[in-house]
Amino acid sequence: MEIDYIALFVSDVARSLIFYRDVLGFSFEKPVKPDGAEGYSGKLKIGIYDRSWLPKLFGDRGDRPISGNPFLLSMTVDDLDLVYQQICDRQANIQSNIISPPKIMPWGQKILFLSDPDGNILEIVQSNH
Repeated sequence: MEIDYIALFVSDVARSLIFYRDVLGFSFEKPVKPDGAEGYSGKLKIGIYDRSWLPKLFGDRGDRPISGNPFLLSMTVDDLDLVYQQICDRQANIQSNIISPPKIMPWGQKILFLSDPDGNILEIVQSNH
């Protein structure tokens, strides 16, 4: 078994599309709809959907609403400093999304932590090859 698709349920599809496409560089080739977009990060398919899809998919949950609890989406790159600079160049106010700029962690990996417009936590890790 392997993960081949990730769906993010967001409060503003257009805003999230700008972040994932224009800031992070994901590819969105299909026509974008007001309630969703599908694209790729490398070979991994990613969907960005309006939160209005949640009850359509999972039905009425009464007193157990589905929340947007943050999760961590991890990506790898060869040159983290270069990618960080590209992200900063693409979005002037990206600093409000930066949780921790690139740094070497105690276990030796170089990692950047940031959040998307809905507060989902992203990490970009420099590969060690």
